[in-house]
Amino acid sequence: MFLSILQMKVLLSEAIKCSQEDRHFAISLEGAKSELGDAEKELKWLKSAFASSEKEYDQIQWDLNEIQMKLDNEREERKKLEEEIVECNKKVAELTAESGEAAVKRLQEEIKDCRTILKCSVCLDRPKEVVIVKCFHLFCNQCMQRNLEIRHRKRPGCGTAFGQNDVHLVKM
Repeated sequence: MFLSILQMKVLLSEAIKCSQEDRHFAISLEGAKSELGDAEKELKWLKSAFASSEKEYDQIQWDLNEIQMKLDNEREERKKLEEEIVECNKKVAELTAESGEAAVKRLQEEIKDCRTILKCSVCLDRPKEVVIVKCFHLFCNQCMQRNLEIRHRKRPGCGTAFGQNDVHLVKM
């Protein structure tokens, strides 16, 4: 059985058509492979960008938390200072509200307390004039001299032993 020329032409035409389709599919396949390669590169870049953005986000969150803690500390410090200001304003108001006599009386009491601090703790009369360098306690010169003369060489109060060389004059 021989094929007729017409059948051969039809078959040849179909073969050419299949060959062209094959070539077209090959070109489409190459294009799809190229697009896939580009898409894989873009995916890789996007994953890298995402990871970088995640790290940056974490750093920003950490910085934000640190700034929030500083802000909280500053607010707490400000609150304390405002409370101090209120207390100081109360004291100023008290001091300015005192009458002249009350202020004078309060100042006289402070002067009395200061004079008590400067008086000898032995005789409670004369001002402190000498210091015992071993304990740094202060007394009037007469009380110290009396202790040295009667050879009572222990400091009144704390009992620290001392000698003539441990007693020095002090100017106040």
